[in-house]
Amino acid sequence: MKESRTFMVLSILLLCLATHLSYGQGSRYTGNYIKSSPIQHAHKNNIVIEGLEFTNSNPSLFGGRAISLWKCENVIIRNCKFTNVAWETAILVENGLNVTITDCVFENVYQAVRVPSGRGNIKFENNEVRNLVKGLHNGNGGGGVQLVESNGPGYSINYNVFESLPENTYTIDVIGIYRSNGTPESPITIKGNWIRGGGPLLNSGGILLGDIGGSYQIAEDNILVNPGQYGIAIAGGHNMTLRNNKVYAKQQPFTNVGLVLANWTHDQLGPSYNIVVENNAINWISSTGAVGTAWVSENMKAAVPNWRQASVRDASILPSILPEVIFGRARLPQDTSNPPSNPTTPPGNENGGLPIVYIDTFNRICVNYSGETYYLTSFSISRDGKILVDQVIDRYHTVVNKKFGPGEYDVMVEYDGKIQNSKLVLK
Repeated sequence: MKESRTFMVLSILLLCLATHLSYGQGSRYTGNYIKSSPIQHAHKNNIVIEGLEFTNSNPSLFGGRAISLWKCENVIIRNCKFTNVAWETAILVENGLNVTITDCVFENVYQAVRVPSGRGNIKFENNEVRNLVKGLHNGNGGGGVQLVESNGPGYSINYNVFESLPENTYTIDVIGIYRSNGTPESPITIKGNWIRGGGPLLNSGGILLGDIGGSYQIAEDNILVNPGQYGIAIAGGHNMTLRNNKVYAKQQPFTNVGLVLANWTHDQLGPSYNIVVENNAINWISSTGAVGTAWVSENMKAAVPNWRQASVRDASILPSILPEVIFGRARLPQDTSNPPSNPTTPPGNENGGLPIVYIDTFNRICVNYSGETYYLTSFSISRDGKILVDQVIDRYHTVVNKKFGPGEYDVMVEYDGKIQNSKLVLK
C-alpha cells in the first residue's frame, strides 16, 4: 500500500471512528476497520497506522507478515485487526525505536508481535489476542509477544488480554523476553495482563523472563488461568522481579508447575543475582494430579533468599480470578469485569443511578457511571488543590492508567448537571 493512501485513510478514520477511553485490560476500540494489504516500511519515521484489518497475509509478500517495520522510529499502530495471520508474526518491529501498538485485536495468529534488536520505548498495551496457532512455515508453537535481544528503556507489555481456546491453540510462551535488557530506571515491564489458556506443548507457558539471560525485567499484577506447562518463570539473568501475580491451573496432560526459578545458562553467562519473587498467589495441579506450585533450581536458590515461600500453595486461587468474558469486552453492551474489591460508594448509591468512584485491585482510580447522560459526564482528580487528571467518560467503566503516589486524592464527577465529590486514599 502506498504511504500516501495509508495516511489519507487514517485521516478519515481519525475524524469518523470512535475510540473508548481506558477501562482496563484489552482493546478499547469499537469502530470499524478498512481492509488492507500487508504494509512494510524501512527507515521511516513518524508513522501512524490506524483502523485497518489484515487477513490471511500472503507468505510470498513480506514473508507473510501483516506489518513489517525495519529500523523505523516514532510509529503508532492502533485500532487495527489481524486475523488468520499464521505464516509468520503479525507485526515485526526490527531495530525499532519509539513504537506503540495499542487497542489492536489479533485472532488466530502464529505470533502477535516480535521485536528483534529493539532500541527502546516499544510498547504493547491494551491489546487483545485470541488463539495462538501453529506456525504454517515451521510448525512451531505460537506466542503472543516476544522481545529478542532488545535493550534500553521504555519497554512495556501492559494491560493486554490473551485467550487461547483449547481446541484452537498451540502455544509456547505467551509473553517471552529473550536475551534483553531494560535499565535500572526503566525495566522491561509486564504488568496487568490477563492470560487464559495455553498448551498443549510441553514447553508452553505464560510469562518467561530472563530467557538466555538479560536484566532489569519485571512481571507484576498479572492474572493467569491454565496458561500451559508452566505459569510464570525466570530462566536466568539478573535484576528480575516476579510479584503480585495470580496463577491457576487445573490438571491437564501438559501441566507441570506454576512457578519456575532456574538459571539455565549459569555455566555460560554466570550466576543470577538481585532476583525478587514476592506475593505471588499460585494454585497449580500437575499432570499427575499432584500440587505443582513451584520448582527452584539449586543454582537459583542463592539468588532468591525467600525461595521456600514461593513454593506455598494458595488454594483460594480459582478460575474465577478472571472474568468469564475477557476478550472483546469493549464491544459488549456492559462491563463484565470483576466487581471492585474496595469500592468507595457515594451515599445512596445502593439504589443505583449515581457514579461509583473506587480503587481497583491494581491500585488504579476507576469511575463507573451508567446514567443516560454518561457521554456528557466528566471527572477530575486533584491533590492538594492541583488538578492531575481532567477527562470525559464515554462508557460505563473508566480506568485511569496514570500512576499516582500514595496519599489522599479528590475526585469530582460532573454528571446530569450535578457534582459528586469523593476522596480516595492510595496506599
